[in-house]
Amino acid sequence: MQINYDNTIRERFIPISYNELLDTVLIYLDIRSKDKYHALKEALHRYYHHSFYMDLVNIRESYEPFNPDSDTVTNTKISEDEYLLKEQELYDQIAPILNNANYEVLTKEILEETMNKTSPYGVEVSVDFDDFDEVQLYFRGESIQKDEVPDPKKLYLSKKSISEPVYRRLFMLIKPKLLDTRAKEIADRDGKDIEKVKSKLTKQKPLLITDKNNKNIYIKLFKNIPHMDLEMLFPNTKVKMTLFDKVKLGVVGGGGTVGGGATLIAKLSVAAVDPISAMMAVGAFAGILWRQVKEVFTRRTHYLAKLSQKLYFHNLDNNAGALNYMLNMAQNEESKETLLAYVFLSQHKDGMTIDELDVAIERYVKEVYDIDMDFEVDDGIGKLRKLGFVVDNDGKLSVIDIGGAIDILKKNDTQY
Repeated sequence: MQINYDNTIRERFIPISYNELLDTVLIYLDIRSKDKYHALKEALHRYYHHSFYMDLVNIRESYEPFNPDSDTVTNTKISEDEYLLKEQELYDQIAPILNNANYEVLTKEILEETMNKTSPYGVEVSVDFDDFDEVQLYFRGESIQKDEVPDPKKLYLSKKSISEPVYRRLFMLIKPKLLDTRAKEIADRDGKDIEKVKSKLTKQKPLLITDKNNKNIYIKLFKNIPHMDLEMLFPNTKVKMTLFDKVKLGVVGGGGTVGGGATLIAKLSVAAVDPISAMMAVGAFAGILWRQVKEVFTRRTHYLAKLSQKLYFHNLDNNAGALNYMLNMAQNEESKETLLAYVFLSQHKDGMTIDELDVAIERYVKEVYDIDMDFEVDDGIGKLRKLGFVVDNDGKLSVIDIGGAIDILKKNDTQY
């Protein structure tokens, strides 16, 4: 399997590690005084590490009442209204962190579009989004995945090459509904008895919350998820047969069953007075039926195995760990944007316009890494202004000397 960045899509994510970024920029701009720039890189890293530390403390505190992995107890009583306020506070904290990590919102429209597509791997699932009070999806980095899969048109005897779009990173937040709430919605919609609906839901949808004191919110991070397999990540996925499989089972199973039934009738008519022959004929027909049923269960097991494999190998982190992971990503992206903007401006003593800086940085990424990137130049300049690094002369921007920049960062470092 091979995964390559999709160069037809311009993203604001900088797909270069912070450690490598400076080295390649120094070579690209032919900068000789490398030690000072490396000192600046380390000072910036410490500054943003400390800046995001309080965000980490605050978001951990906000998530604690909703963390399904928590192993602590509390005597603090929280009302339902207070829970709702804390829940909204958590969402308000998560959104800017994801934005700083250069994640994009995966809209409901995009999600619904993928629901009507079948994976080229033969897996098709459905999701009932009404089972959730809250669903949030964000992604970062789009790629093209190339692979070899069995070709159904050639009876799976040979393989075909496929290319499909992939989300490099995917953030998921879900909050399941209470069983009572979902049962009432269905009962009111379909005019059914609520107790019967609850009984059915209890058997079919164990993800629904039965304990009103359970306020769990689940957060997960995944990697390299094909667009058409997004539904596989939800805990209430329902495996379905593809159209090809239904036709195949209908033709093979139907033909076999009809043929077997005809043979059974012929044998029973001949062996009407021979009980042993009759029993053998019935047994043979039962064997035919079992083979068709077994084929259905084999297909379902095959699908579930693919589903488990996706979740096992593509999961990066969960719940509180996922939030910590996201803050680390945000820290790295903020550091990279600031470093790029400063280094390029530092090499133009007469200054650069914002547009000139934007073009120069995007050209560097294209020429060195062959990736079309949409650098957030306004964001980069904003960070430099906040640090006091920028000198503005009639629309031309320059930066203070590197020694002064390091001193400012060190001064900020001692405040924590």
